[in-house]
Amino acid sequence: MPMQVAEYLRHLAVRCSRLSRDSYDPLVAKELEIISVELVERAEMIEAGVALSDPPADESDPPST
Repeated sequence: MPMQVAEYLRHLAVRCSRLSRDSYDPLVAKELEIISVELVERAEMIEAGVALSDPPADESDPPST
């Protein structure tokens, strides 16, 4: 579930970034770009937390059957 949230935040960041480029109001464009960066930072925090809580399996130990 956390990875889905991170993916959604990245999707929103892309949408905000695109909107900022299409905006004719420089203040709105700047705010959208700031929001975009914040969303990416949050997504990275979530992904880092998931990576810490789910370490990769040790490939030297074959799975038990």
